[in-house]
Amino acid sequence: MTVPMPEPAVAPEETVVTVRIPAAVERLATLRALAVATAVAAGFGARESGEVRDALYRIAEALLTRTVPGSAVDGTLTARTGTVLVRLRAVTRAGPIPRYTVGAATPSLAHSAAAFRAPFDGAAGGHPTVVDLGWTRPE
Repeated sequence: MTVPMPEPAVAPEETVVTVRIPAAVERLATLRALAVATAVAAGFGARESGEVRDALYRIAEALLTRTVPGSAVDGTLTARTGTVLVRLRAVTRAGPIPRYTVGAATPSLAHSAAAFRAPFDGAAGGHPTVVDLGWTRPE
């Protein structure tokens, strides 16, 4: 059973990028580049954009190493003034979901992270998994 995830409406002050990449570690460069572009669209400076890029890279790498072979990772990156939101969706194998903490990687930004893994879906061959991340520049 696939868990439907509603897509948020896009407000005029938002930039939303959606991406689907093969679940392969060598494709992480795409997410890194999109993370920087999204952070810049949110008004983040070079250092803050780099923090978002590096944190997203580590979290996406942990997710990709747990995906079902031959699957894909879907991502939505949203930029609002001073805020970057990321949602990654994948089908993962059994086993623990690593702790998705980004605190050490984003010292100048407030951050949030949450992960949810649904029960095994026989048709998908694994567990539908969603990771939500957010970074906000302190005012």
